[in-house]
This record gives sequence, structure tokens and C-alpha cells, in this order.
Amino acid sequence: MSAGIPQVGDIVFATSNGIMGRAIRLGERLRWHRGSIYNHAAIVSEVRDGVAYVVQAEPRGVTRDKTLASVGEYTLVAPPAGTDTAKMLAFATAQVGKRYSFLSILSIVVDILTPNWFPAVRRADTWICSALVAESLRSGGWLHNWGDVYIVTPAQLFQCLVTG
Repeated sequence: MSAGIPQVGDIVFATSNGIMGRAIRLGERLRWHRGSIYNHAAIVSEVRDGVAYVVQAEPRGVTRDKTLASVGEYTLVAPPAGTDTAKMLAFATAQVGKRYSFLSILSIVVDILTPNWFPAVRRADTWICSALVAESLRSGGWLHNWGDVYIVTPAQLFQCLVTG
């Protein structure tokens, strides 16, 4: 984890107390019987004049115009060693403008409430925050054997990055 000055490529794990943030943390608690303080993930995409900006999937779609300060309380995690942050950011910024995947969120809810064999449903060219970050990391060369990268939660991603 990093503290202090955000660096381009840092992974952001944030906490918010809105309806969606609370619902994500509740779902994680129901599924894995442990809670998480994080319900959002993003990537520091630029630091300009001392202000850090993030690329993120949010309800209005994938954006890169928000500041790090806008995500709520956060923790920064440096990308894993060997990750090509230029490739990671190239992938993430190429997703800007794509829609947020409310269908993936619904699918995650269904996954939490049903057995693992139950099918997941998603729409192409849409993202949730943690899947965008996980897939961006994969584009940068960091490989992790996710069962389904598109339903990785912020808590799962944080756990994997911090504990290896």
C-alpha cells in the first residue's frame, strides 16, 4: 500500500456511504461472510499540478475527469511489480465512454444468492469498477486466475493485490 503522493498507475480502493456503496459491502458480507470497507476501485490516470485524476467505472459510465478527492475515503495500492502501467492505463483510458454495467451488478447479486452453477448475465462493452481495474491490470501484464474477471468485487481485488 502506498501513502502520501499518488502516482500514475496507483490502484485506488475507496469507501462511500451511498446506497450503492452500502449495497456492495452488504453483498460481500452475505457471500463471503466477511465485510470490506471498500466498495469502489479506480486507477490514478494523471497527476496534474498536484491534483490526481482517476479513470473509473461509475454509474454514468467509464470516466477520467474526476479527481481522486471525489471518490471518498481511499487507500492507494501500487500496481504489482512487473506491471506495465503504460499498457494498463492505455487499456483503461480506451474504455472511457463505455457504459456502466448495471446488469453485471444484478448478475453479482444473483451470484451471491444462487449456487455457483447458475448462469451470469452481462452486456458487452460495459464495466463495473473492479472489473475495469482487474482487466486493466491484466493488460499491463499482471495475471491472476479469476473465475470471472467481470464479477470481481473491490474487496476481492484488494485482498488479492495486498496479500498476493
